[in-house]
Amino acid sequence: MDNKISKNPYTRKGPDLILRMIDIFSVILWGFIIVVLAIILLARPVGETFFDRLFNIKVRDYWNYYLLQFSLMLSLVQLIVSVFSLSLNLRRLKRKGDTLRVSILASIFTSLAVCVILTLFLFM
Repeated sequence: MDNKISKNPYTRKGPDLILRMIDIFSVILWGFIIVVLAIILLARPVGETFFDRLFNIKVRDYWNYYLLQFSLMLSLVQLIVSVFSLSLNLRRLKRKGDTLRVSILASIFTSLAVCVILTLFLFM
C-alpha cells in the first residue's frame, strides 16, 4: 500500500500568490523608476540650439517645478510599494531556494535617493 503523504516539507509545486505578487511588484517598480527618471529629464531646462539663436526663439532656462513635484510624489509612492514588496519578500524566505530580490532593493535605494535629492532641490 502506497503512503501518499509526502515526507518532504518543501512541497511547493510552483509560484504561489505571494511570489506572483512579488514578480508583479518588481515589474511595476521598474516602471516607476523609468517614469520618474523620464519626468525629471523633461523638467530640465531646455538647451539653446543654433536654430533658437538664429530665429531668436526664447527657450525655457529654468526647472519645471510642477514636474519635479510630480516626480517626487511618484517616488514616494514607489518607496511605499517597494517597502511593501520587500516585506512580502522577507516573509517568503522560508525555503532554501528563496532569495531576496535585488530589484526591490534597487528600487528602495533609487526612490530614497530621488526623494532626498528632490526634497533638497525643491525646498532649499
